[in-house]
Amino acid sequence: MAANKPLTNLLIRHPYWLLLANLLGVMLIASGATRLQVDSGIDIFFADDDPNLLAEQQLKATYGREDNILFIIDSGEAGIFRADSLEAIETLTERAWHLPHSKRVDSITNFLHPEVDGDDIRIDPLVQDAATLDTQEIDRLRKIALAEQALAGRLLGPEGDVTAVNVDLLLPQDDLAAAIAESVTAARTLADALMQAHPDLQVHLAGWAVTEQTLAEVTAKDSTTLMPALLALVLVLLALLLRSVLAALCTIIVIALSIAVGMGYAGWSGVAINSVNVSAPSIILTLAVADCIHVLSAYLRALGQAHEKRAALALALDHTAYPVFLTSVTTAIGFLSMNFSESPPFRELGSIAAVGVIGALWVTLTILPGLLLLLPFRRGSKQGQGLPLGRLADFVIRNQQRVFWLSLLAIALSVSGLARIELNDDPSAYFSEEVPLKQALNVLEDRLSGLQSLHYSLDSGSADSITEPAFLAAVDRFAEWLREQPEVVNVQVFTDTLKRLNEVMHDDDPQWRRLPDSRAMAAQYTLLYEISVPYGQDVTHQMSADKSALKLTATLRNQKSQGIMAFEQRSKKWLAANAPELRTRGTGQAISFANVGLRNIKSMLSGSLFAVLLISGCLVLAFRSLRYGLVSLIPNLFPAFVALGLWGTLVGEVNIAASVVFSLTLGIIVDDTTHFLVKYIEARRGLGLSAENAVRYTFDAVGSALVSTSIVLALGFLALVQSDFSVNATSGLLVAATITIAIVLDLLFLPTLLIKSDRLLPAGQQT
Repeated sequence: MAANKPLTNLLIRHPYWLLLANLLGVMLIASGATRLQVDSGIDIFFADDDPNLLAEQQLKATYGREDNILFIIDSGEAGIFRADSLEAIETLTERAWHLPHSKRVDSITNFLHPEVDGDDIRIDPLVQDAATLDTQEIDRLRKIALAEQALAGRLLGPEGDVTAVNVDLLLPQDDLAAAIAESVTAARTLADALMQAHPDLQVHLAGWAVTEQTLAEVTAKDSTTLMPALLALVLVLLALLLRSVLAALCTIIVIALSIAVGMGYAGWSGVAINSVNVSAPSIILTLAVADCIHVLSAYLRALGQAHEKRAALALALDHTAYPVFLTSVTTAIGFLSMNFSESPPFRELGSIAAVGVIGALWVTLTILPGLLLLLPFRRGSKQGQGLPLGRLADFVIRNQQRVFWLSLLAIALSVSGLARIELNDDPSAYFSEEVPLKQALNVLEDRLSGLQSLHYSLDSGSADSITEPAFLAAVDRFAEWLREQPEVVNVQVFTDTLKRLNEVMHDDDPQWRRLPDSRAMAAQYTLLYEISVPYGQDVTHQMSADKSALKLTATLRNQKSQGIMAFEQRSKKWLAANAPELRTRGTGQAISFANVGLRNIKSMLSGSLFAVLLISGCLVLAFRSLRYGLVSLIPNLFPAFVALGLWGTLVGEVNIAASVVFSLTLGIIVDDTTHFLVKYIEARRGLGLSAENAVRYTFDAVGSALVSTSIVLALGFLALVQSDFSVNATSGLLVAATITIAIVLDLLFLPTLLIKSDRLLPAGQQT
């Protein structure tokens, strides 16, 4: 299996021409990277035909988009209801109208509060000329504001110490990213100016536009900081592990060219860079290192044995080209299984990584040989001798029974933690605590409102029918039922406005705070309200243009994915039982993420199973042995299960990142297993060694390279933990843990498993 003379001769016959020709080919593919664009919005996580996304888009088409910026004003213990604080909010409200693309501003100061004025009805802002208000008037306004369902739990905290100013935006779709950046930048400037003028107030920014901009900024930061740091780390590690600066230089060149192939493919295929697939270069980097280390270790070892450069290269390629080819193919299969994902960014990540892996194989076998002959490597040096693992091999063989059974016990105990894992996909938790948006969301959830909203489009059945008493009564019953649910902090619906108008029209008698009795009266109240409100504060965001449907928005305390899905199902059942004519699905980002996360796990399990079977089939054919192909399944499957089991025991909750960890790691950890098995089978079949001596031979031949690649791979993925985007940080940590577990199993459990299998089925009976 190790003999690859024809391929070796082909690769070193004309190494410099091969280097030049393939370098030009790489550059041609890499030119596609110039076509790359950035797209880091929330919607990237959903396929175009995702049912929840389609429902959300339909909602926006009916009631208009609610792309917003939310100013969160924290007054501390002093409270919002002071003349200077109210004046600051009034000023912020007025200036927010002038933000780029602003179309509507809502706050406690401009909240429209109907009141009786003699025989007339006035619909004026709740707070006017705040600087002139006395203590008594401010106290009256405080009581009104805290009693208003449209304010409490939405724009005003229950203690009256935190409030919000919501700015709805009308953004152009042709240059959305630039428009978002413009609006958010202006909002940040406005917030800073307010805090300078009022040092006692703290202003945070949240909202859809701020989330989109933060995702774009985190993506840019990861691409400009993580990659250089990772490259520097790899350089240092390689120089230490291989004890050769030239070898490290060759690896960096291979890394750069491999990344160029992967990102060039992304550009040519029209893939946009987003907050998930931005980690593809880091993944390609670590995998390219693995290929290089195997070739370079063998080459430097041959040089250390006093072979001249061309002979050393021939010997290295003869022993590594086949296993490197085999591991690259199986790794690519593992990454391609990510195309089973329900979420497009993960599919893109898998495809880019797979192309990058094949690119690394291409560059390693065609360009690296020419580099090794061009650069002044010295014969007879001790560089690249690697880590001595002979003692570990002897320990494993001497204690094989204990190592085998203790490994099985540790695996079983770890895997038991899988039952404790719970998917908790919450976009608000996608950022680290250092990110200003995350700090804003903490204040929003703890002291102002909820982070998740469900929107219901309640259809009356025909145009101009939202004033039908029966329809309004059903909507109101649903709203009241929602308010009784423990998860709900606020319900916003137009029926509340109608009830307040009915109360005002009856001399502010609280007994009349109910819906109008007739369709004609409801229609008059609706018309009165529409013609009385100032420009920009109409109710088009709560009713359809043809007045056939009303939108109800329920704001919830932060729920886990299972919790929000259970709540949405509960609301469906209530509607089916109590108002079947209104039955509809709840829409919004929260329910969309909950559904796509759970669907992603199911689809990725199918993808991983497919990849495992295909990889095992490839190994059965490559090893010409059903037994060794089946044996390879165990160390390939267990590491991810062990890592997730430990995560379940120690942490318990994971986000959407966990659903792709198995496929992500499967393509990586199969490398070590394959290299180990290739050398073990070579020793058994080619050299006729006993199982124990074959293990010693394998440790000596590839043990050091396996440990070195695992160290570099684990540290490479561990670098992703520094990302402010928790999906990347979580996946990086899980993959690094899985790689570490995989090398431990490959060095301890796999040798004992091979020895046991050879005893059960002697070499002469191998199949």
